[in-house]
Amino acid sequence: MLRRILTSNYFFAATAAIFIISLACATVAREGKDLKVGLFGVEQVLNKKSPYDNPTNPSRPLFRYAPAFTILQYPYLLKSEMTAPFEFKKIAPSVIAWYLTVILCLFISAWLLPKIIPAADDKAAFENLKISFLLSLPAIGYELSNGQNKLFALCLMLIAVYLFERKKMFFSSIFFNLALTVYIPLVFFVLYFILKSKGKYIISFITGVFLVFILLPSLVLGLNFNLFLLKEWFMRCLKPFFLTNTYATYIDLRSSSQSLPSAIGRIFVSGHTGSFNYRISPVLIHLIIRFTTTAILLASCWATWKNSKAECRGLQYAIFLILALILPAYCIYYTWGWLFVVYFSAFNYMTFRENSEKTKKLLLFLVPILVIASCLFSLRPFNHLSLLCWTTLLFWGGLVSVILRNNRRPVLIKKIP
Repeated sequence: MLRRILTSNYFFAATAAIFIISLACATVAREGKDLKVGLFGVEQVLNKKSPYDNPTNPSRPLFRYAPAFTILQYPYLLKSEMTAPFEFKKIAPSVIAWYLTVILCLFISAWLLPKIIPAADDKAAFENLKISFLLSLPAIGYELSNGQNKLFALCLMLIAVYLFERKKMFFSSIFFNLALTVYIPLVFFVLYFILKSKGKYIISFITGVFLVFILLPSLVLGLNFNLFLLKEWFMRCLKPFFLTNTYATYIDLRSSSQSLPSAIGRIFVSGHTGSFNYRISPVLIHLIIRFTTTAILLASCWATWKNSKAECRGLQYAIFLILALILPAYCIYYTWGWLFVVYFSAFNYMTFRENSEKTKKLLLFLVPILVIASCLFSLRPFNHLSLLCWTTLLFWGGLVSVILRNNRRPVLIKKIP
């Protein structure tokens, strides 16, 4: 009965319309809270300054995107005028334009998903898509109302996956690298591409890096200025998070971060940056995080390499999207709007009668747990306990288990058109 209501076209259309209109009003009222960070970066670059400088807090840059992202963000400057760092007037047209772009990205993502994640039949896929979207509304709504860009990055990533599965590796690498300019932790997805292409993707990926990060931005910004910005981006944003050799220099313990390093950090550390109280050595915490991260990466790669069955492809996509959520040093809970892809992958897997009933029941057990956790992100106690992180990690474990336990009987599905 509940599934019939959720998959009703009238119910879904009414819910989506109310959601889009109400979120548009909320986003305009909040004046594109996080969009201002991107527009600040554009203003800085236009004035030949580093967007990684933060006048309000020199030790913590707010603009953390690759230099090329300022080019993607530039069209949305419109009539906005920066009156002070991260403060703009006449910003409403920019907010509306960005909001409409992200809504368009949602539609494109919804169109792509059934094409890259197989289901037993088209009707089941369409119903699963509607249910997955509805279950993800809290995080998607938070993302939209803040003027964030993670759904934009997700759309670029799904285009890259679609092109990859159609053997268009060069174009796939271009969209993949564009997604990386917005959200660099998606880089973990390159492991999937390399494993599935048996290493052939490496050349395309390197070519894409050169074009998207060096050549094309240099044509717009100038070679010297682009190289300067790339160095700033590496030193101010990437190195502190990925190449540090101690825990204290890169962790962010704010409850809004639901990544695994933050979750582990809250177990062993209290206090704030500059005045941390450690229950164990910072170096030991760092080693725990690195060991855990490595184990998760290896298990993900093993599940991807071990199983090449098409009906598990969506679950493998979901695994690498989850890696981009939980493995960065810092990831705010609105990025969990991506869960609609994860749910869709799980539901589509369940449509195949030939798949093990035990694996289906496992996923059906884990989905509600993750849904509940994603709906409780606005309650600070649950965030401090890292509920969303641990339930996402649990779901990841379930996906890996299902892929490895998937039976070997052949399943007939439609090929990607």
